[in-house]
Amino acid sequence: MILGRGTAQTDEAIIAEYHQFLRQTHHMKASIILQRLQEAPGVMLRRIGKPITQWTEDEIIGLYDNRQKATWYPYSAFLVFLFFRGYRRPTLYLLTTLPFNLCRHHRRALTPHRQRLKRAEQELRYASSGVGSVLNLLIWLLAVVGKPLEELTRADFDTFRDEYQAWYRQTGRRDDGQPNARLFRLERYLVHWGIIPPAKVIFRHEEHFARLRHEPIRRAILTYMQWCDAKYKPSTIHSHRAALLNFFLWLQERYPDRSRLDNVTRSVALEYARYLKRKGEDGAYSPTYRNDLYRTVRAFFDFVLDERLDPSPDRNPFGRSDMPRKPNPVPRYLADRELRTVLEYCTNGASLKQRTVVITLLHTGIRAAELAALKVSDMVQIQGKWKLHIREGKGLKDRIIPLTSQCLATLQAWQEDGWERVNGYLFTRHGRPWQGGDNICAIIRQLGCKLGIEGLTPHRFRHTFAVALLNYGMRESALQKLMGHSTLTMTLEYARILDQTLERAFNEAVEQMQAGPLSWVPSFFAPEDYTLFAESDAVNWIRLPHGYCRRNPKLHCESDVKCLICDRFCALPDDLSRLQEMYRRFLDLGMQVKADVVLSHIRRLQTQTDAETTSLIPPDEAAVSLPLEIFST
Repeated sequence: MILGRGTAQTDEAIIAEYHQFLRQTHHMKASIILQRLQEAPGVMLRRIGKPITQWTEDEIIGLYDNRQKATWYPYSAFLVFLFFRGYRRPTLYLLTTLPFNLCRHHRRALTPHRQRLKRAEQELRYASSGVGSVLNLLIWLLAVVGKPLEELTRADFDTFRDEYQAWYRQTGRRDDGQPNARLFRLERYLVHWGIIPPAKVIFRHEEHFARLRHEPIRRAILTYMQWCDAKYKPSTIHSHRAALLNFFLWLQERYPDRSRLDNVTRSVALEYARYLKRKGEDGAYSPTYRNDLYRTVRAFFDFVLDERLDPSPDRNPFGRSDMPRKPNPVPRYLADRELRTVLEYCTNGASLKQRTVVITLLHTGIRAAELAALKVSDMVQIQGKWKLHIREGKGLKDRIIPLTSQCLATLQAWQEDGWERVNGYLFTRHGRPWQGGDNICAIIRQLGCKLGIEGLTPHRFRHTFAVALLNYGMRESALQKLMGHSTLTMTLEYARILDQTLERAFNEAVEQMQAGPLSWVPSFFAPEDYTLFAESDAVNWIRLPHGYCRRNPKLHCESDVKCLICDRFCALPDDLSRLQEMYRRFLDLGMQVKADVVLSHIRRLQTQTDAETTSLIPPDEAAVSLPLEIFST
């Protein structure tokens, strides 16, 4: 009941209540219109010939047959009153068939509901587009369930939603068959008012695996999915379900006669591995996704063996080493140039949301999903220091991260001006919390496209945060706790990027070599002249005292001469004086072979720069110049 529950028992009492309602809500209308509205119930009673509470839907619809639109209005006003007061509980079929809109009648009586919807629209930060369509849905909902707004339950709403969405799709009002988004908005309003609780995630695994024809396989999969429901988060459950469906549909098509799990042999597993490999070569699957699909199926068969499901194979046909090893690249960080570009944009042109996301990621090193799940209560003050409490991060681990002054100010600014204040979550859209890190990734990806930074992701900020702390002396064990890593090995991966501790160890070794018995080390090989990485390029090129080397930073070189005969070495014209010094030293020490190697590089550089040949170095017209443009920073 939209306007409260009616108490009249007879037709006369219902009509008298209707007349009183008209006088209260339609006093501004002309007397002739008010008279027609008052006469409508009696006319409808005479034409149907039954008491009001006994009218059928077909009889009500028949009132409008062969009638002018001027006659519809008084009929509709009385019917809407019956719906609003609960004297008549219409079905969705009746509401969709009657030729009128409920919210266009008795507008003054509906004003409180309309104003409440407008306030909710402002509180949830919806773009103002009018609340008429949502008000109409609300009236339909209350009329169909036959309850006041305060008595509405989640089951009532779910039943109405399913029925309404089925009708909406059948009408073909959207070509893509998607549901009406206004119904989702109405649900958000009801949750915001505290009338119904938020919807729970319900996994309908039977529907997803209905395409599998063999009952033993389907039964085992459903048992496994029930175990996943109890263990994993919804996102992990979805990925496991998709991986199993992908394999068993492939099995059903490739081997249609194999109807039991013990029919999945080692040869079938290897054939599936080759199928995934072809998918990867065609570009349909990434290497990581391909390995995840195979690993999930292997985990399923481990479960089948552990639980001794019938029928199960004697051993797991899917091996741990069947798929190629995952690449092990250096964690992708942000170079100084890229980081300066991002921070300058955050200072000058970024929106509050962009600035909050970037600064929080960079100053805390949290993951995208952890940032999306932050609540206002996660900003805590402990012994006068502000910290960020990450709850149930990856691996369901909690951790506490100190907040820098800049990060604290940014989060407080977002809390004042950007937070929707609908619930406890810091980041919401129209009152709905962000699910996972997709929204964070989209913001960072758009930022990268705008600034011309290729492959910008939230995790690159996390890597940059870890490297900065490691280089400023934080212990690896402390960084492990701050990053939420399960093992120290994961933390040590960051030592492969700009690790200044490695550089300091190298410099100390060189100092000992110069002071000790190994004094043959050339004097130009001094720590202050050695830079591990060239500016603006921290991975591809390593700056040496006498040139550049393209070797992997994880590798090392034992001799300063071996690099001169290596195809990864290249020198610039600026290195000519250093090479000449090496040449003279090797001649003085009687190392003719090493001197000749250095001489070949000097000749190439002299030919390239068209410099005059010194008295020590004879000219060589056959020298070949190197493509030095690749070294430009």
